[in-house]
Amino acid sequence: MRESGSGTKWSFLYKFANSDLFQKRFARQYKQLYVTDDDIVQTSASISRSFALMQQYGLLLAQPSLCSPFESATWQNPLYKDARLILQYTTFVEIMVPMFNMNFFTSKVIATLEHAETGHGLDWVWPFILGYPQEKIAIINDVCVIHPKKELQPGTKLTIYKEHNPHAELVAVLAKFGYESEILRKKYDMGYLQPSWLGRRWQPWYHNLLQLAGIKDVYEEKNAAKGPHKGVKFVSAETGAPGVARLRSHHHIQTAIKYLGFQSSQANTTGRHKFLVVVSVHKDSRWLWPNSSTQYDTLAIAPKDQASQVEQACSHCVYVYAHNLNPAAGRYAALYKLIHTVRWQTQMAGKYDYIYFPEEEIVQSVSSINRMFELATEYKLDLAHPSWCSAEDTVSWHMDLLRMHPTTLLRHTTYVETAAPVWSHSFWDQYVAPNLKDIDRGFGLDFVWPYLAEYPEDKVGVIDDTCVMRPTHILGPSPLTKAAKLSQDELITRIDAEEVRTLVSVDYNPNKHRHIAYKPQDVMNWVLQPWYKHMLSMNHLLVTPVRRWDMRLIVDDSS
Repeated sequence: MRESGSGTKWSFLYKFANSDLFQKRFARQYKQLYVTDDDIVQTSASISRSFALMQQYGLLLAQPSLCSPFESATWQNPLYKDARLILQYTTFVEIMVPMFNMNFFTSKVIATLEHAETGHGLDWVWPFILGYPQEKIAIINDVCVIHPKKELQPGTKLTIYKEHNPHAELVAVLAKFGYESEILRKKYDMGYLQPSWLGRRWQPWYHNLLQLAGIKDVYEEKNAAKGPHKGVKFVSAETGAPGVARLRSHHHIQTAIKYLGFQSSQANTTGRHKFLVVVSVHKDSRWLWPNSSTQYDTLAIAPKDQASQVEQACSHCVYVYAHNLNPAAGRYAALYKLIHTVRWQTQMAGKYDYIYFPEEEIVQSVSSINRMFELATEYKLDLAHPSWCSAEDTVSWHMDLLRMHPTTLLRHTTYVETAAPVWSHSFWDQYVAPNLKDIDRGFGLDFVWPYLAEYPEDKVGVIDDTCVMRPTHILGPSPLTKAAKLSQDELITRIDAEEVRTLVSVDYNPNKHRHIAYKPQDVMNWVLQPWYKHMLSMNHLLVTPVRRWDMRLIVDDSS
């Protein structure tokens, strides 16, 4: 509701909240109140979802997340949508889109609105007068809103900041309600104007991945006797500590059956699918578990001394290739030997539309793999890689490019990692298989593959609609990695030498095809999630890709 000439939304809300109409009707009729800026872009479905989640989790104060930094500005990065989360508990919400439990609003919030104009300082005062309860204040990540940046706003938009002093109002409101650094430190162990992140509620699919990986999140220890727990960290579900060996295989299997619907029977599920997953494994690998919902075939590569055990564990595998390579050899060396076997050349070469070659440490659900193949097929990708879920659960030198973007289905890029590549049949035949000789761990291939294909604008991509994790920093290296017995310095030396050798072998020179960086990691185009595309169109915004990992939004003047 808004009245012409009534002032800012906070001064108007204060008047309205003290009216008989509000007190006798609205305050009694409704359990929650949402107070949004007039330039917020949001669908009615997401508003309904926000109210539902606020009710479900018993929140007193909340806000929807912001969709992305491309179109919305905030000085608090955790306010941006994280697709892994339903919500995250915090000690701060912004004043542009707060949601209130009606009892909290009528008993505490209305009094804070007296003399409020810009609203600055209220976002700190509301959690403070609540006393920072552990799980009552949250950012709702299951939905998001767009708060267009200044450059995306129409030139005719009015601003209240010419008439009011936000900083002066901030200082005054904090002093009025006793928000002081000494009280924050002693009573709540809080920093002055410093938000804390108190906990998270995971999306079911991500919770399942954590279970599959043998990881749990726990609250960090408190720094003082009083105040809420602050922050969470990932640890091993078995020992509660980071840097330990992976869980026992029987624990993995029970977890998988419970959370991901794996079929525990050893019935042969081998069938000729259009897609093939090739993975270098050890005898207890999760990649060997059968699942009736797979839409792909599985081929296992194993050390010769474990091959018989792998065959028993993977009766559904179309083939178990046993190699006798040195334990220090990389998985790409084993892949090269595989494709020169009679079995591969007579029964598998040319039979699959796509081949997926993930590292054994990759944690991914069957439904995610199915979806990845589906999108690769739909968008006719020749070279692809699933996104990384988060820097919290995965270590990657290219996290900025490959981290999951919640607003996109996929991004066309000039780079994918060698950790979990997806190749089309034609790309495999033309660029991958002919260039595996003398390759060990694959270093350098990530730059070579797009280069050989001459950096097509719509054939190489990072698939954001599915993500994977590689939690080796939490669970420790895999048995195969540990068997190599390489120090960190030795591994880095190997990486550098192999990358240089690989690049030289193909006369690597990106500028022959495009005027780009020597090792380009650029986004060529974005394929948006349908819901996000709809929200942008609601505000007449268009996407313009720019180099590196960024994109730019512009106003569509033709609308």
